[in-house]
Amino acid sequence: MMKEIISTNVIVRNKFTMKKMLEIFQASKQYNGSTFLYSNHKAVDATNLTKLVSFLLTCKTKSTLKIIVEGENVQEHLDLISSICMGHVSVLKISQKRFLNTTETFQV
Repeated sequence: MMKEIISTNVIVRNKFTMKKMLEIFQASKQYNGSTFLYSNHKAVDATNLTKLVSFLLTCKTKSTLKIIVEGENVQEHLDLISSICMGHVSVLKISQKRFLNTTETFQV
């Protein structure tokens, strides 16, 4: 299976609750790939609960948050993360899926 990458930009409308943070963390842990959140020149791996919590606690309302998903079935996972965030964010734009050459990697 080919690795893919997709992202979406969302506007943070409400502060994230601890429950929502845990849901994002658990969904990311179960996903066969990587989930990153990026805002204000900072990125966090959603499978690191401590960093995820401190990152989302410092996300100001009306700020832009980018959700980046890399792996297989990226659209499904992005949809899941977006649905978990419903009520907390407004979706601005979803990027087109890109296929990754497995010899290329990038670090956040």
